[in-house]
Amino acid sequence: METGEVWKYHMRLRVYRTERSFGPGVSTLMRLVEEKGSLSAACKEMGMAYSKAWKIVKAAEADLGFALMEGSSGGESGGKTVLTEKGKDFLERYLRFEAEVQQKADEVFERYFGAGEDRK
Repeated sequence: METGEVWKYHMRLRVYRTERSFGPGVSTLMRLVEEKGSLSAACKEMGMAYSKAWKIVKAAEADLGFALMEGSSGGESGGKTVLTEKGKDFLERYLRFEAEVQQKADEVFERYFGAGEDRK
C-alpha cells in the first residue's frame, strides 16, 4: 500500500424474516417519505422510479408482516404518504441498530487494519 493510502470497508446491513428486504434503500426511502410527506417526492429525491419504490416497500412489508407506509393518492393537491406507527418504530430501531453495528465494526476494522498499514 502506498504511503498516505487508507484502508476502507463497506457494509450493507439488512433486517428480515426470510427475504433480504429491509436495508439501506428502504430506510432511506422511509426517511424521505417522512421528511417530504410523499412517496413520489421521496422517489424523485433518490432518483428512483416510483414503480421500483412501490415494489421494494411492498416486498419489505410482505416479509416483515406489517405495513410500513400508508397514503392517499392524487387529487388536486397530490397524494400524501406517511409512515405507519409500526413503520416509524421499525425504522427508528433499524437506524439505532445500524449506528451501533457501524460503531462496533469501525472498532474491529481499526484493530485489524489500523491506519492503513499492512498487517499480517
